[in-house]
Amino acid sequence: MFRHLATCILLPIVLGLLSACGPSGVEVVSEANERQYQLALDYKNQGRVEEALSAFLRVIDARRDAPESHLEAGYIYLRSMKDPIRAIYHLERYLQFKPQSPQAPQVRQLIETAQKEFARQLPARPYQGELDRIDLMELVKTLKQENDSLKRDLVAAEQRVNQLENVVAQAQRLPTPQVASAATTNASPRQPLPTTASTSQPNSESEPRSYTVQAGDTLSTISRRFYGTSSRYIEIYQANRDRLASENALRVGQELRIP
Repeated sequence: MFRHLATCILLPIVLGLLSACGPSGVEVVSEANERQYQLALDYKNQGRVEEALSAFLRVIDARRDAPESHLEAGYIYLRSMKDPIRAIYHLERYLQFKPQSPQAPQVRQLIETAQKEFARQLPARPYQGELDRIDLMELVKTLKQENDSLKRDLVAAEQRVNQLENVVAQAQRLPTPQVASAATTNASPRQPLPTTASTSQPNSESEPRSYTVQAGDTLSTISRRFYGTSSRYIEIYQANRDRLASENALRVGQELRIP
Protein backbone atom coordinates (compact mmCIF):
# COMPACT_ATOMS: atom_id res chain seq x y z
CA MET A 1 0.00 0.00 0.00
CA PHE A 2 2.76 2.40 0.94
CA ARG A 3 4.66 1.47 -2.21
CA HIS A 4 1.60 2.23 -4.31
CA LEU A 5 1.13 5.58 -2.57
CA ALA A 6 4.76 6.54 -3.13
CA THR A 7 4.46 5.67 -6.81
CA CYS A 8 1.40 7.89 -7.15
CA ILE A 9 3.21 10.80 -5.53
CA LEU A 10 6.53 10.49 -7.39
CA LEU A 11 5.16 9.75 -10.86
CA PRO A 12 3.78 13.29 -11.55
CA ILE A 13 7.05 14.79 -10.32
CA VAL A 14 9.13 12.60 -12.63
CA LEU A 15 6.88 13.36 -15.59
CA GLY A 16 7.14 17.07 -14.88
CA LEU A 17 10.90 16.90 -14.78
CA LEU A 18 11.02 14.95 -18.03
CA SER A 19 8.76 17.46 -19.76
CA ALA A 20 11.10 20.28 -18.77
CA CYS A 21 14.17 18.52 -20.11
CA GLY A 22 15.41 18.06 -23.64
CA PRO A 23 16.56 14.82 -25.18
CA SER A 24 20.02 15.23 -23.66
CA GLY A 25 18.68 15.90 -20.20
CA VAL A 26 19.36 19.65 -20.41
CA GLU A 27 16.56 21.96 -19.43
CA VAL A 28 14.94 23.61 -22.47
CA VAL A 29 14.22 27.30 -21.92
CA SER A 30 12.57 29.49 -24.54
CA GLU A 31 14.53 32.43 -25.86
CA ALA A 32 12.15 34.92 -24.26
CA ASN A 33 12.73 33.30 -20.86
CA GLU A 34 16.51 33.41 -21.14
CA ARG A 35 17.97 35.47 -18.30
CA GLN A 36 20.35 37.26 -20.70
CA TYR A 37 17.48 38.04 -23.07
CA GLN A 38 15.45 39.58 -20.25
CA LEU A 39 18.52 41.51 -19.12
CA ALA A 40 19.08 42.75 -22.69
CA LEU A 41 15.49 44.04 -22.86
CA ASP A 42 15.99 45.89 -19.57
CA TYR A 43 19.19 47.51 -20.88
CA LYS A 44 17.39 48.46 -24.08
CA ASN A 45 14.51 50.12 -22.19
CA GLN A 46 17.04 52.04 -20.10
CA GLY A 47 18.79 53.33 -23.22
CA ARG A 48 21.96 51.35 -22.46
CA VAL A 49 22.36 50.28 -26.05
CA GLU A 50 25.86 48.79 -25.99
CA GLU A 51 25.10 46.69 -22.91
CA ALA A 52 21.83 45.54 -24.48
CA LEU A 53 23.68 44.51 -27.66
CA SER A 54 26.25 42.53 -25.66
CA ALA A 55 23.47 40.68 -23.83
CA PHE A 56 21.64 39.85 -27.07
CA LEU A 57 24.90 38.53 -28.56
CA ARG A 58 25.42 36.31 -25.50
CA VAL A 59 22.00 34.80 -26.11
CA ILE A 60 22.95 34.15 -29.74
CA ASP A 61 26.19 32.49 -28.71
CA ALA A 62 24.48 30.29 -26.15
CA ARG A 63 21.57 29.07 -28.31
CA ARG A 64 21.28 27.23 -31.59
CA ASP A 65 18.25 29.34 -32.49
CA ALA A 66 17.80 32.91 -31.31
CA PRO A 67 15.79 34.73 -33.96
CA GLU A 68 14.51 37.48 -31.67
CA SER A 69 18.01 38.25 -30.43
CA HIS A 70 19.24 38.38 -34.04
CA LEU A 71 16.45 40.84 -34.86
CA GLU A 72 17.24 43.06 -31.88
CA ALA A 73 20.98 42.96 -32.62
CA GLY A 74 20.41 43.79 -36.31
CA TYR A 75 18.24 46.76 -35.42
CA ILE A 76 20.83 48.10 -32.94
CA TYR A 77 23.67 47.68 -35.44
CA LEU A 78 21.67 49.56 -38.09
CA ARG A 79 20.15 52.39 -36.06
CA SER A 80 22.62 52.96 -33.22
CA MET A 81 25.98 51.53 -34.27
CA LYS A 82 25.74 52.58 -37.94
CA ASP A 83 27.21 49.23 -38.94
CA PRO A 84 25.09 48.07 -41.91
CA ILE A 85 27.20 44.98 -42.65
CA ARG A 86 26.62 43.37 -39.24
CA ALA A 87 23.02 44.56 -39.33
CA ILE A 88 22.43 42.72 -42.63
CA TYR A 89 23.94 39.53 -41.20
CA HIS A 90 21.70 39.43 -38.12
CA LEU A 91 18.56 40.45 -40.01
CA GLU A 92 19.13 37.71 -42.57
CA ARG A 93 19.65 35.21 -39.76
CA TYR A 94 16.27 36.19 -38.38
CA LEU A 95 14.66 35.49 -41.76
CA GLN A 96 16.35 32.09 -41.87
CA PHE A 97 14.67 31.14 -38.61
CA LYS A 98 11.32 32.87 -39.25
CA PRO A 99 10.83 33.43 -43.00
CA GLN A 100 7.02 33.47 -42.69
CA SER A 101 6.67 35.56 -39.55
CA PRO A 102 4.43 38.66 -39.61
CA GLN A 103 7.58 40.79 -39.15
CA ALA A 104 9.37 39.25 -42.15
CA PRO A 105 8.32 41.99 -44.67
CA GLN A 106 9.50 44.71 -42.29
CA VAL A 107 12.82 42.89 -41.76
CA ARG A 108 13.35 42.69 -45.52
CA GLN A 109 12.84 46.45 -45.74
CA LEU A 110 15.41 46.91 -42.99
CA ILE A 111 17.89 44.81 -44.99
CA GLU A 112 17.30 47.00 -48.05
CA THR A 113 17.85 50.11 -45.91
CA ALA A 114 21.10 48.63 -44.58
CA GLN A 115 22.32 47.91 -48.12
CA LYS A 116 21.70 51.51 -49.16
CA GLU A 117 23.40 52.77 -46.01
CA PHE A 118 26.44 50.65 -46.84
CA ALA A 119 26.54 52.14 -50.35
CA ARG A 120 26.41 55.66 -48.89
CA GLN A 121 29.43 54.88 -46.71
CA LEU A 122 31.61 54.06 -49.73
CA PRO A 123 34.42 56.58 -50.50
CA ALA A 124 33.10 59.84 -52.01
CA ARG A 125 29.55 58.46 -51.72
CA PRO A 126 29.23 57.49 -55.41
CA TYR A 127 25.82 57.85 -57.06
CA GLN A 128 24.22 58.92 -53.81
CA GLY A 129 21.37 60.69 -55.60
CA GLU A 130 20.46 57.52 -57.52
CA LEU A 131 20.44 55.08 -54.62
CA ASP A 132 16.76 55.57 -53.91
CA ARG A 133 15.76 54.18 -57.31
CA ILE A 134 18.69 52.09 -58.62
CA ASP A 135 19.61 48.81 -57.03
CA LEU A 136 23.31 48.57 -56.22
CA MET A 137 23.75 45.24 -57.97
CA GLU A 138 22.23 46.62 -61.17
CA LEU A 139 24.68 49.50 -61.02
CA VAL A 140 27.64 47.12 -60.70
CA LYS A 141 26.31 45.08 -63.63
CA THR A 142 26.00 48.19 -65.81
CA LEU A 143 29.55 49.31 -65.00
CA LYS A 144 30.88 45.87 -65.84
CA GLN A 145 29.16 45.96 -69.24
CA GLU A 146 30.62 49.40 -69.97
CA ASN A 147 34.09 48.16 -68.97
CA ASP A 148 33.79 45.17 -71.32
CA SER A 149 32.71 47.47 -74.16
CA LEU A 150 35.73 49.74 -73.60
CA LYS A 151 38.03 46.71 -73.67
CA ARG A 152 36.59 45.63 -77.03
CA ASP A 153 37.05 49.16 -78.43
CA LEU A 154 40.68 49.17 -77.25
CA VAL A 155 41.40 45.85 -78.94
CA ALA A 156 39.85 47.10 -82.20
CA ALA A 157 41.92 50.31 -82.05
CA GLU A 158 45.13 48.33 -81.51
CA GLN A 159 44.30 46.17 -84.53
CA ARG A 160 43.78 49.27 -86.72
CA VAL A 161 47.13 50.69 -85.58
CA ASN A 162 48.87 47.43 -86.47
CA GLN A 163 47.25 47.47 -89.92
CA LEU A 164 48.45 51.03 -90.57
CA GLU A 165 51.98 50.13 -89.46
CA ASN A 166 51.97 47.19 -91.89
CA VAL A 167 50.83 49.48 -94.74
CA VAL A 168 53.64 51.94 -94.01
CA ALA A 169 56.19 49.11 -93.83
CA GLN A 170 55.04 47.72 -97.17
CA ALA A 171 55.21 51.18 -98.76
CA GLN A 172 58.82 51.52 -97.64
CA ARG A 173 59.71 48.22 -99.33
CA LEU A 174 58.13 49.09 -102.72
CA PRO A 175 60.64 49.39 -105.65
CA THR A 176 61.32 52.90 -106.89
CA PRO A 177 59.55 53.47 -110.23
CA GLN A 178 61.58 55.00 -113.07
CA VAL A 179 59.16 57.83 -113.71
CA ALA A 180 61.81 60.52 -113.52
CA SER A 181 64.10 58.71 -115.97
CA ALA A 182 61.24 58.12 -118.42
CA ALA A 183 60.29 61.77 -118.21
CA THR A 184 63.89 62.72 -119.03
CA THR A 185 63.98 60.41 -122.06
CA ASN A 186 60.62 61.50 -123.52
CA ALA A 187 61.03 65.21 -122.90
CA SER A 188 61.31 67.35 -126.03
CA PRO A 189 64.38 69.57 -126.58
CA ARG A 190 62.15 72.62 -126.02
CA GLN A 191 61.03 71.43 -122.51
CA PRO A 192 64.10 70.06 -120.75
CA LEU A 193 63.82 69.18 -117.10
CA PRO A 194 65.00 72.05 -114.90
CA THR A 195 68.57 71.69 -113.85
CA THR A 196 70.16 73.73 -111.10
CA ALA A 197 73.32 73.54 -109.14
CA SER A 198 71.29 72.27 -106.16
CA THR A 199 69.59 69.37 -108.04
CA SER A 200 71.25 66.11 -108.99
CA GLN A 201 69.59 63.79 -111.52
CA PRO A 202 71.67 60.61 -111.82
CA ASN A 203 71.27 58.39 -114.88
CA SER A 204 71.34 55.14 -112.88
CA GLU A 205 68.71 54.15 -110.34
CA SER A 206 71.39 52.37 -108.32
CA GLU A 207 73.19 55.66 -107.57
CA PRO A 208 71.86 57.70 -104.63
CA ARG A 209 70.06 60.92 -105.48
CA SER A 210 69.88 64.10 -103.46
CA TYR A 211 67.97 67.32 -103.60
CA THR A 212 68.54 70.69 -101.97
CA VAL A 213 65.37 72.25 -100.60
CA GLN A 214 64.35 75.52 -102.25
CA ALA A 215 61.92 78.19 -101.15
CA GLY A 216 58.31 77.05 -101.43
CA ASP A 217 59.20 73.35 -101.54
CA THR A 218 57.14 70.71 -99.72
CA LEU A 219 57.55 66.97 -99.66
CA SER A 220 54.57 66.71 -102.03
CA THR A 221 56.10 69.04 -104.63
CA ILE A 222 59.45 67.27 -104.38
CA SER A 223 57.67 63.92 -104.85
CA ARG A 224 55.90 65.29 -107.94
CA ARG A 225 59.24 66.58 -109.30
CA PHE A 226 60.96 63.18 -109.04
CA TYR A 227 58.11 60.67 -109.33
CA GLY A 228 55.45 62.52 -111.27
CA THR A 229 53.00 62.18 -108.34
CA SER A 230 52.68 63.84 -104.96
CA SER A 231 51.46 60.68 -103.22
CA ARG A 232 54.97 59.30 -102.65
CA TYR A 233 56.00 62.07 -100.29
CA ILE A 234 55.93 59.55 -97.40
CA GLU A 235 58.82 57.62 -99.00
CA ILE A 236 60.96 60.76 -99.06
CA TYR A 237 60.03 61.48 -95.46
CA GLN A 238 60.88 57.94 -94.32
CA ALA A 239 64.25 58.14 -96.10
CA ASN A 240 65.09 61.36 -94.23
CA ARG A 241 63.75 60.62 -90.73
CA ASP A 242 67.20 61.40 -89.31
CA ARG A 243 67.02 64.89 -90.84
CA LEU A 244 63.33 65.78 -90.55
CA ALA A 245 61.54 66.14 -87.23
CA SER A 246 58.20 66.05 -89.07
CA GLU A 247 56.80 66.06 -92.60
CA ASN A 248 56.59 69.87 -92.54
CA ALA A 249 60.05 70.54 -91.07
CA LEU A 250 61.77 71.48 -94.36
CA ARG A 251 64.44 74.20 -94.36
CA VAL A 252 65.71 76.08 -97.38
CA GLY A 253 69.14 74.77 -98.33
CA GLN A 254 68.61 71.44 -96.56
CA GLU A 255 69.83 68.42 -98.52
CA LEU A 256 67.44 65.46 -98.81
CA ARG A 257 67.95 61.88 -99.92
CA ILE A 258 65.64 60.83 -102.75
CA PRO A 259 65.00 57.06 -102.59
